[in-house]
Amino acid sequence: MRISTHQAFQSGLRGLLEGQANVTRLQEQIATGKRVDTPADDPIAAPQIIALNRQVALLDQYDSNAVLAKNRLNMEETTLDSITDSLQRVRQLAVQAGDGALDFGSRQGIAVELNQRVEELLSLVNTRGADNEFIFSGYQANTQTFVRAAGGGFTYQGDEGQLFLPISSTLNVATTDSGKSLFADISVPNDFTVTAAGGNSGTGTVQTPVITNQSSYDAFYPDDAVITFSVVGPDTTYSVTRASNGAPISGGAPSQVLTNIPYTPGSAIEFEGIHLEIGGTPANGDVFTAVHSNPQKLDVLTIVEQLANGLNTLGGGEASNLERGELISDALLSLDGALTSVNKTIAEIGSRLNTIESVEQANGEIKLFHQSTLSGIEDLDYTEAISLLTQSNFVLQAAQQSYVQVNKLSLFNFI
Repeated sequence: MRISTHQAFQSGLRGLLEGQANVTRLQEQIATGKRVDTPADDPIAAPQIIALNRQVALLDQYDSNAVLAKNRLNMEETTLDSITDSLQRVRQLAVQAGDGALDFGSRQGIAVELNQRVEELLSLVNTRGADNEFIFSGYQANTQTFVRAAGGGFTYQGDEGQLFLPISSTLNVATTDSGKSLFADISVPNDFTVTAAGGNSGTGTVQTPVITNQSSYDAFYPDDAVITFSVVGPDTTYSVTRASNGAPISGGAPSQVLTNIPYTPGSAIEFEGIHLEIGGTPANGDVFTAVHSNPQKLDVLTIVEQLANGLNTLGGGEASNLERGELISDALLSLDGALTSVNKTIAEIGSRLNTIESVEQANGEIKLFHQSTLSGIEDLDYTEAISLLTQSNFVLQAAQQSYVQVNKLSLFNFI
């Protein structure tokens, strides 16, 4: 086979370049510690490395989400603890205000502190997170949670949404709680109103309709009571029956069936936890009905504000004492409901934090496994690489020396 001088030179040059490239590649691998730096280094291992790197990056993101979730939940838990302390103090003040030995001025002093607590609670329920978003506004995180309503009370401006963050491929954890369920949907005790029948012809009027025993009324609720007056000669009597079936109702002290009870203007009529008085002169057949009110809900700020307003306005006298007693009783029941809701949420936050810690630990173990697998595929075996580099250097030196010898084989050197 005939080989030209040009071919000999090109073959030698190609060998030198390949040897230099091989040495350079091995030097780069030793410098980086990676056996596979580009897909060309190992086309079979490259897809596995890409997939494993993607999984490790995803686990890193889950770790970041877990840290963010813990920060949000810790801030919410701290805020709810402060709200609990404030509501407990409000409850103590409400109990104190129910002391019959207090005068009107002392109750007004309690109302002053209650109004201060309203301001404190308003600040707490409008707490912002590290991202400057309102933590209790649900999805409306950029909208202030509660604002004062015109004419008194407060308005919830958020929604019922909860923000979630993924902390694993199969688990999203709630990082916020809606202020609607926590603070705005507080059930108030069942109540009633008294209505006079349209056909009444007497001058009877209803006075001081209050609930003096909430549990008794709750057992009667949602039935209504009908008070019917009878006038025979000089005698006026009344009877109280259930609206649902016309059955007689017992009441009074001592308890008796309220049928044909002598009527005295302004005297108390008491039954099923209800207290009311009817003044004036009812006519024969006049009817008054104690009608149950539909279930209502208020926000905790309005509940405290109403309590403060009542203590500021209800002075002495039997009627005021009855109204104030119902006001305080209702406030205590509502506050207990609010505290139950807040404490339940605090317990749920604790469970979420425990879940995050468990998932973080599991993610860490999975991440370690992926990194170990990735290391086995792409990391360099230094002993093998140094041996190959030594061998490649030897081959390159041999090729260089061979090239020098071939370079001298030109006929022109012998002319």
